[in-house]
Amino acid sequence: MPEQLEMRLSGAAARTAAAVDWAPPPDHGWTREVVEPALRFPDLDTVTARVHEELARGHVVLPDADNLVRRCVHALLVGHLVLQGPPGTGKTTFARALAAGFRAELSESTATSDWTPFHVVGGLRPDSGGGFSASHGHVVAAALRCAELVQAGGETQANWLLIDEFNRADIDKAIGSLFTVLASCDADHLRKTPVELWFEAEPAARKLWIPARFRIIASMNDLDTYFVNRISQGLTRRFQFVTVGVPEETGTAEQPVTEEFRQAYANAHDWLTRTYALEVPADTEWLARLQSVVDRLRHPENGASWPVGTAQVVDVLRVVLLRLASGAQVWPGVDEAIADRMVPQMAGIDDEQASSFLEVFTAHGLATAARELRHLIGAP
Repeated sequence: MPEQLEMRLSGAAARTAAAVDWAPPPDHGWTREVVEPALRFPDLDTVTARVHEELARGHVVLPDADNLVRRCVHALLVGHLVLQGPPGTGKTTFARALAAGFRAELSESTATSDWTPFHVVGGLRPDSGGGFSASHGHVVAAALRCAELVQAGGETQANWLLIDEFNRADIDKAIGSLFTVLASCDADHLRKTPVELWFEAEPAARKLWIPARFRIIASMNDLDTYFVNRISQGLTRRFQFVTVGVPEETGTAEQPVTEEFRQAYANAHDWLTRTYALEVPADTEWLARLQSVVDRLRHPENGASWPVGTAQVVDVLRVVLLRLASGAQVWPGVDEAIADRMVPQMAGIDDEQASSFLEVFTAHGLATAARELRHLIGAP
Protein backbone atom coordinates (compact mmCIF):
# COMPACT_ATOMS: atom_id res chain seq x y z
CA MET A 1 0.00 0.00 0.00
CA PRO A 2 1.43 3.47 -0.83
CA GLU A 3 2.82 5.30 2.20
CA GLN A 4 0.50 8.31 1.77
CA LEU A 5 -2.57 6.06 1.63
CA GLU A 6 -1.30 4.04 4.60
CA MET A 7 -0.99 7.24 6.66
CA ARG A 8 -4.50 8.31 5.71
CA LEU A 9 -5.87 4.94 6.71
CA SER A 10 -3.95 4.59 9.96
CA GLY A 11 -6.45 3.75 12.62
CA ALA A 12 -9.10 2.63 10.10
CA ALA A 13 -8.88 -0.93 11.42
CA ALA A 14 -9.88 0.32 14.85
CA ARG A 15 -13.09 1.90 13.65
CA THR A 16 -16.30 0.24 14.76
CA ALA A 17 -18.81 -1.34 12.40
CA ALA A 18 -21.55 0.98 13.67
CA ALA A 19 -20.65 3.87 11.37
CA VAL A 20 -18.45 4.71 8.40
CA ASP A 21 -16.68 7.89 9.43
CA TRP A 22 -13.53 7.35 7.42
CA ALA A 23 -12.78 10.32 5.14
CA PRO A 24 -11.51 9.25 1.70
CA PRO A 25 -8.47 10.95 0.15
CA PRO A 26 -9.09 13.73 -2.40
CA ASP A 27 -8.15 11.34 -5.21
CA HIS A 28 -9.62 7.96 -6.11
CA GLY A 29 -6.40 5.99 -6.30
CA TRP A 30 -7.16 4.42 -2.93
CA THR A 31 -10.10 2.52 -4.46
CA ARG A 32 -7.65 0.19 -6.21
CA GLU A 33 -6.69 -1.11 -2.76
CA VAL A 34 -10.25 -2.29 -1.98
CA VAL A 35 -11.06 -4.07 -5.26
CA GLU A 36 -9.98 -7.49 -4.01
CA PRO A 37 -12.38 -8.68 -1.25
CA ALA A 38 -15.19 -10.80 -2.67
CA LEU A 39 -18.62 -10.90 -1.08
CA ARG A 40 -18.63 -12.50 2.35
CA PHE A 41 -20.82 -15.56 1.99
CA PRO A 42 -21.40 -17.64 5.14
CA ASP A 43 -23.63 -20.23 3.44
CA LEU A 44 -26.59 -20.36 1.08
CA ASP A 45 -29.11 -21.29 3.78
CA THR A 46 -28.16 -18.33 5.98
CA VAL A 47 -28.42 -15.77 3.19
CA THR A 48 -31.69 -17.15 1.83
CA ALA A 49 -33.16 -17.30 5.34
CA ARG A 50 -32.37 -13.60 5.81
CA VAL A 51 -34.05 -12.78 2.50
CA HIS A 52 -37.16 -14.74 3.48
CA GLU A 53 -37.25 -12.94 6.83
CA GLU A 54 -37.20 -9.57 5.06
CA LEU A 55 -39.96 -10.65 2.69
CA ALA A 56 -42.10 -11.89 5.57
CA ARG A 57 -41.56 -8.63 7.42
CA GLY A 58 -42.96 -6.80 4.39
CA HIS A 59 -45.84 -9.28 3.95
CA VAL A 60 -44.53 -10.20 0.49
CA VAL A 61 -45.45 -13.57 -1.05
CA LEU A 62 -43.51 -14.51 -4.18
CA PRO A 63 -44.38 -17.36 -6.56
CA ASP A 64 -42.19 -20.42 -5.97
CA ALA A 65 -40.36 -18.31 -3.40
CA ASP A 66 -37.71 -20.83 -2.30
CA ASN A 67 -36.50 -21.42 -5.84
CA LEU A 68 -36.77 -17.75 -6.81
CA VAL A 69 -34.71 -16.56 -3.82
CA ARG A 70 -32.01 -19.18 -4.37
CA ARG A 71 -31.73 -18.31 -8.08
CA CYS A 72 -31.26 -14.63 -7.25
CA VAL A 73 -28.76 -15.32 -4.47
CA HIS A 74 -26.71 -17.43 -6.88
CA ALA A 75 -26.97 -14.69 -9.52
CA LEU A 76 -25.64 -12.05 -7.14
CA LEU A 77 -22.72 -14.24 -6.08
CA VAL A 78 -21.72 -14.23 -9.77
CA GLY A 79 -22.60 -10.66 -10.79
CA HIS A 80 -25.37 -8.22 -11.57
CA LEU A 81 -29.08 -9.01 -11.63
CA VAL A 82 -32.24 -7.87 -13.44
CA LEU A 83 -35.63 -8.67 -11.88
CA GLN A 84 -38.17 -8.62 -14.69
CA GLY A 85 -41.92 -9.06 -14.65
CA PRO A 86 -45.26 -7.24 -14.67
CA PRO A 87 -45.88 -4.21 -12.43
CA GLY A 88 -46.77 -4.78 -8.82
CA THR A 89 -45.10 -8.16 -8.35
CA GLY A 90 -42.77 -6.98 -5.57
CA LYS A 91 -39.55 -6.57 -7.57
CA THR A 92 -38.36 -3.50 -5.69
CA THR A 93 -39.18 -4.99 -2.28
CA PHE A 94 -37.45 -8.19 -3.35
CA ALA A 95 -34.32 -6.25 -4.35
CA ARG A 96 -34.21 -4.63 -0.92
CA ALA A 97 -34.62 -8.02 0.74
CA LEU A 98 -31.77 -9.48 -1.33
CA ALA A 99 -29.45 -6.65 -0.30
CA ALA A 100 -30.41 -7.12 3.34
CA GLY A 101 -29.74 -10.84 3.01
CA PHE A 102 -26.16 -10.10 1.99
CA ARG A 103 -25.77 -7.35 4.63
CA ALA A 104 -25.41 -4.71 1.93
CA GLU A 105 -26.67 -1.15 1.82
CA LEU A 106 -28.80 -0.25 -1.19
CA SER A 107 -28.66 3.05 -3.05
CA GLU A 108 -31.85 3.50 -5.07
CA SER A 109 -32.61 5.34 -8.30
CA THR A 110 -35.32 5.26 -10.95
CA ALA A 111 -34.42 5.36 -14.64
CA THR A 112 -36.27 7.76 -16.92
CA SER A 113 -36.32 8.47 -20.64
CA ASP A 114 -34.05 11.48 -19.99
CA TRP A 115 -31.14 9.41 -18.69
CA THR A 116 -27.75 9.94 -20.34
CA PRO A 117 -24.18 8.99 -19.33
CA PHE A 118 -24.32 12.04 -17.03
CA HIS A 119 -26.92 10.31 -14.85
CA VAL A 120 -25.03 7.01 -14.78
CA VAL A 121 -21.35 7.98 -14.71
CA GLY A 122 -21.32 11.72 -14.14
CA GLY A 123 -20.12 14.95 -15.66
CA LEU A 124 -19.84 18.67 -15.05
CA ARG A 125 -22.57 20.60 -13.28
CA PRO A 126 -22.86 24.41 -12.94
CA ASP A 127 -21.96 25.53 -9.43
CA SER A 128 -22.82 28.58 -7.33
CA GLY A 129 -19.57 30.31 -8.26
CA GLY A 130 -20.45 30.53 -11.93
CA GLY A 131 -18.16 27.70 -12.92
CA PHE A 132 -18.51 23.95 -13.16
CA SER A 133 -17.84 21.18 -10.69
CA ALA A 134 -17.72 17.39 -10.94
CA SER A 135 -20.96 15.51 -10.31
CA HIS A 136 -21.01 11.74 -9.86
CA GLY A 137 -23.68 9.66 -11.59
CA HIS A 138 -25.67 6.93 -9.85
CA VAL A 139 -23.30 4.05 -10.59
CA VAL A 140 -20.15 5.97 -9.67
CA ALA A 141 -21.64 7.38 -6.46
CA ALA A 142 -22.89 3.94 -5.37
CA ALA A 143 -19.59 2.24 -6.22
CA LEU A 144 -17.63 4.90 -4.33
CA ARG A 145 -19.84 4.35 -1.28
CA CYS A 146 -19.25 0.62 -1.67
CA ALA A 147 -15.49 1.17 -1.65
CA GLU A 148 -15.77 3.22 1.54
CA LEU A 149 -17.72 0.42 3.25
CA VAL A 150 -15.22 -2.21 2.14
CA GLN A 151 -12.38 -0.08 3.47
CA ALA A 152 -14.12 0.58 6.79
CA GLY A 153 -14.94 -3.06 7.45
CA GLY A 154 -17.80 -4.03 9.71
CA GLU A 155 -21.05 -5.94 9.35
CA THR A 156 -22.28 -3.91 6.36
CA GLN A 157 -20.04 -5.36 3.70
CA ALA A 158 -21.00 -3.35 0.60
CA ASN A 159 -23.25 -0.81 -1.06
CA TRP A 160 -25.26 -1.87 -4.09
CA LEU A 161 -27.30 0.11 -6.59
CA LEU A 162 -30.96 -0.52 -7.37
CA ILE A 163 -32.11 0.88 -10.71
CA ASP A 164 -35.89 0.74 -10.87
CA GLU A 165 -37.64 0.84 -14.26
CA PHE A 166 -34.37 -0.14 -15.94
CA ASN A 167 -35.75 -0.09 -19.48
CA ARG A 168 -37.57 3.23 -19.17
CA ALA A 169 -34.22 4.75 -20.17
CA ASP A 170 -32.27 4.17 -23.34
CA ILE A 171 -30.06 2.21 -20.99
CA ASP A 172 -27.58 1.02 -23.65
CA LYS A 173 -26.74 4.65 -24.42
CA ALA A 174 -26.74 5.76 -20.79
CA ILE A 175 -24.59 2.93 -19.47
CA GLY A 176 -22.54 2.27 -22.59
CA SER A 177 -19.22 3.55 -21.24
CA LEU A 178 -19.45 0.96 -18.44
CA PHE A 179 -19.87 -2.07 -20.72
CA THR A 180 -16.30 -3.21 -20.18
CA VAL A 181 -16.22 -2.86 -16.41
CA LEU A 182 -19.63 -4.54 -16.03
CA ALA A 183 -18.50 -7.61 -17.96
CA SER A 184 -17.29 -9.30 -14.76
CA CYS A 185 -17.25 -8.85 -10.98
CA ASP A 186 -13.96 -10.70 -10.61
CA ALA A 187 -11.23 -8.69 -8.92
CA ASP A 188 -8.65 -9.49 -11.62
CA HIS A 189 -10.93 -7.95 -14.26
CA LEU A 190 -11.87 -4.93 -12.16
CA ARG A 191 -8.25 -4.04 -11.37
CA LYS A 192 -7.63 -3.74 -15.12
CA THR A 193 -10.76 -1.71 -15.94
CA PRO A 194 -11.12 1.42 -13.82
CA VAL A 195 -13.93 3.79 -14.69
CA GLU A 196 -12.68 6.91 -16.44
CA LEU A 197 -13.96 10.08 -14.72
CA TRP A 198 -12.90 12.64 -17.31
CA PHE A 199 -14.77 15.43 -15.53
CA GLU A 200 -12.71 15.36 -12.31
CA ALA A 201 -10.43 18.39 -11.88
CA GLU A 202 -7.57 16.46 -10.24
CA PRO A 203 -5.77 13.98 -12.53
CA ALA A 204 -5.45 11.54 -9.61
CA ALA A 205 -9.23 11.48 -9.28
CA ARG A 206 -9.94 10.52 -12.89
CA LYS A 207 -9.80 6.78 -12.34
CA LEU A 208 -12.19 4.89 -10.05
CA TRP A 209 -11.79 1.19 -9.35
CA ILE A 210 -15.03 -0.69 -8.71
CA PRO A 211 -14.98 -3.12 -5.75
CA ALA A 212 -15.60 -6.80 -6.45
CA ARG A 213 -18.40 -6.61 -3.87
CA PHE A 214 -20.37 -4.03 -5.85
CA ARG A 215 -23.57 -5.14 -7.56
CA ILE A 216 -26.34 -3.56 -9.62
CA ILE A 217 -29.87 -4.91 -9.17
CA ALA A 218 -32.27 -3.59 -11.79
CA SER A 219 -36.02 -4.00 -12.01
CA MET A 220 -37.65 -4.12 -15.41
CA ASN A 221 -41.30 -3.91 -16.44
CA ASP A 222 -41.91 -6.34 -19.29
CA LEU A 223 -45.61 -5.52 -19.71
CA ASP A 224 -45.78 -1.87 -20.88
CA THR A 225 -43.94 -2.57 -24.12
CA TYR A 226 -45.13 0.69 -25.70
CA PHE A 227 -43.31 2.74 -23.06
CA VAL A 228 -40.01 0.92 -22.62
CA ASN A 229 -36.77 0.53 -24.55
CA ARG A 230 -35.16 -2.62 -25.88
CA ILE A 231 -31.93 -3.81 -24.30
CA SER A 232 -29.09 -4.96 -26.53
CA GLN A 233 -27.62 -8.43 -26.38
CA GLY A 234 -24.34 -6.88 -25.28
CA LEU A 235 -25.88 -5.33 -22.19
CA THR A 236 -28.12 -8.33 -21.55
CA ARG A 237 -25.04 -10.56 -21.28
CA ARG A 238 -23.79 -8.48 -18.36
CA PHE A 239 -26.79 -9.30 -16.17
CA GLN A 240 -28.65 -12.40 -15.10
CA PHE A 241 -32.38 -12.04 -15.79
CA VAL A 242 -34.87 -13.60 -13.37
CA THR A 243 -38.63 -13.28 -13.83
CA VAL A 244 -40.82 -12.35 -10.87
CA GLY A 245 -44.37 -13.27 -11.83
CA VAL A 246 -47.70 -13.23 -10.04
CA PRO A 247 -48.52 -16.03 -7.56
CA GLU A 248 -50.14 -19.06 -9.22
CA GLU A 249 -52.12 -20.19 -6.17
CA THR A 250 -55.86 -19.56 -6.34
CA GLY A 251 -58.65 -19.77 -3.81
CA THR A 252 -60.36 -23.14 -3.33
CA ALA A 253 -63.48 -24.38 -1.56
CA GLU A 254 -61.31 -25.59 1.34
CA GLN A 255 -59.11 -22.48 1.37
CA PRO A 256 -60.94 -19.58 -0.30
CA VAL A 257 -58.26 -17.03 0.68
CA THR A 258 -54.66 -17.69 -0.30
CA GLU A 259 -51.57 -16.88 1.71
CA GLU A 260 -50.83 -14.09 -0.76
CA PHE A 261 -54.14 -12.40 0.02
CA ARG A 262 -53.77 -12.91 3.78
CA GLN A 263 -50.39 -11.18 3.65
CA ALA A 264 -51.73 -8.44 1.37
CA TYR A 265 -54.51 -7.79 3.87
CA ALA A 266 -51.97 -7.71 6.72
CA ASN A 267 -49.88 -5.22 4.74
CA ALA A 268 -52.88 -2.94 4.16
CA HIS A 269 -54.08 -3.26 7.75
CA ASP A 270 -50.62 -2.46 9.16
CA TRP A 271 -50.52 0.62 6.92
CA LEU A 272 -53.96 1.76 8.14
CA THR A 273 -53.12 1.47 11.83
CA ARG A 274 -49.61 2.88 11.44
CA THR A 275 -50.62 5.85 9.29
CA TYR A 276 -54.03 6.81 10.63
CA ALA A 277 -54.41 4.80 13.87
CA LEU A 278 -57.68 3.35 12.54
CA GLU A 279 -59.23 -0.07 13.05
CA VAL A 280 -61.72 -1.99 10.89
CA PRO A 281 -64.26 -4.74 11.65
CA ALA A 282 -62.70 -8.18 12.08
CA ASP A 283 -65.06 -9.78 9.55
CA THR A 284 -63.12 -10.51 6.35
CA GLU A 285 -65.47 -12.92 4.57
CA TRP A 286 -65.57 -10.43 1.69
CA LEU A 287 -61.86 -11.07 1.10
CA ALA A 288 -62.73 -14.42 -0.49
CA ARG A 289 -64.95 -12.62 -3.02
CA LEU A 290 -62.13 -10.27 -3.92
CA GLN A 291 -59.83 -13.30 -4.23
CA SER A 292 -62.28 -14.79 -6.72
CA VAL A 293 -62.28 -11.61 -8.81
CA VAL A 294 -58.49 -11.48 -9.01
CA ASP A 295 -58.27 -15.22 -9.69
CA ARG A 296 -60.55 -14.82 -12.71
CA LEU A 297 -58.59 -11.84 -14.01
CA ARG A 298 -55.39 -13.87 -13.74
CA HIS A 299 -56.94 -17.14 -14.95
CA PRO A 300 -60.14 -16.38 -16.90
CA GLU A 301 -62.44 -19.16 -18.01
CA ASN A 302 -62.38 -17.66 -21.51
CA GLY A 303 -60.04 -15.17 -23.11
CA ALA A 304 -56.63 -13.77 -22.22
CA SER A 305 -55.39 -13.19 -18.69
CA TRP A 306 -54.07 -10.08 -16.99
CA PRO A 307 -51.18 -10.34 -14.46
CA VAL A 308 -52.60 -8.59 -11.41
CA GLY A 309 -49.65 -7.95 -9.11
CA THR A 310 -49.79 -8.32 -5.33
CA ALA A 311 -49.03 -4.61 -4.96
CA GLN A 312 -52.16 -3.83 -6.97
CA VAL A 313 -54.15 -6.01 -4.56
CA VAL A 314 -52.65 -4.10 -1.63
CA ASP A 315 -53.60 -0.79 -3.28
CA VAL A 316 -57.22 -1.94 -3.54
CA LEU A 317 -57.24 -3.25 0.02
CA ARG A 318 -55.93 0.03 1.43
CA VAL A 319 -58.81 1.93 -0.16
CA VAL A 320 -61.33 -0.67 1.02
CA LEU A 321 -60.05 -0.60 4.61
CA LEU A 322 -60.13 3.19 4.69
CA ARG A 323 -63.76 3.12 3.61
CA LEU A 324 -64.62 0.38 6.10
CA ALA A 325 -63.04 2.41 8.90
CA SER A 326 -65.41 5.26 8.03
CA GLY A 327 -68.45 2.95 8.19
CA ALA A 328 -68.99 2.33 4.47
CA GLN A 329 -70.50 -0.91 3.20
CA VAL A 330 -67.98 -3.53 2.23
CA TRP A 331 -68.74 -4.66 -1.33
CA PRO A 332 -69.62 -1.21 -2.73
CA GLY A 333 -66.25 -0.12 -1.29
CA VAL A 334 -64.49 -3.01 -3.07
CA ASP A 335 -66.29 -2.10 -6.30
CA GLU A 336 -65.17 1.52 -6.11
CA ALA A 337 -61.63 0.59 -5.09
CA ILE A 338 -61.25 -1.70 -8.12
CA ALA A 339 -62.73 1.00 -10.36
CA ASP A 340 -60.41 3.68 -9.00
CA ARG A 341 -57.16 1.75 -8.50
CA MET A 342 -57.14 -1.28 -10.80
CA VAL A 343 -59.20 -0.44 -13.88
CA PRO A 344 -57.09 2.62 -14.92
CA GLN A 345 -54.11 0.26 -15.30
CA MET A 346 -55.99 -1.77 -17.91
CA ALA A 347 -55.49 0.81 -20.65
CA GLY A 348 -53.38 -1.55 -22.76
CA ILE A 349 -55.70 -4.56 -22.78
CA ASP A 350 -57.10 -5.92 -26.05
CA ASP A 351 -60.72 -6.52 -27.03
CA GLU A 352 -60.68 -10.13 -25.90
CA GLN A 353 -59.41 -9.19 -22.45
CA ALA A 354 -61.90 -6.33 -22.16
CA SER A 355 -64.83 -8.61 -22.94
CA SER A 356 -63.59 -11.22 -20.46
CA PHE A 357 -63.02 -8.70 -17.67
CA LEU A 358 -66.43 -7.09 -18.15
CA GLU A 359 -67.93 -10.55 -17.65
CA VAL A 360 -65.93 -10.96 -14.44
CA PHE A 361 -67.03 -7.60 -13.05
CA THR A 362 -70.66 -8.17 -13.97
CA ALA A 363 -70.71 -11.67 -12.48
CA HIS A 364 -69.35 -10.35 -9.19
CA GLY A 365 -71.65 -7.36 -8.89
CA LEU A 366 -68.95 -4.78 -9.61
CA ALA A 367 -71.08 -2.29 -11.53
CA THR A 368 -68.81 0.71 -10.95
CA ALA A 369 -65.72 -1.18 -12.11
CA ALA A 370 -67.59 -2.39 -15.21
CA ARG A 371 -68.74 1.14 -16.03
CA GLU A 372 -65.21 2.54 -15.65
CA LEU A 373 -63.78 -0.21 -17.84
CA ARG A 374 -66.33 0.55 -20.58
CA HIS A 375 -65.35 4.21 -20.36
CA LEU A 376 -61.65 3.31 -20.56
CA ILE A 377 -62.02 1.22 -23.72
CA GLY A 378 -64.63 3.47 -25.31
CA ALA A 379 -67.41 0.88 -25.20
CA PRO A 380 -71.11 1.78 -24.78
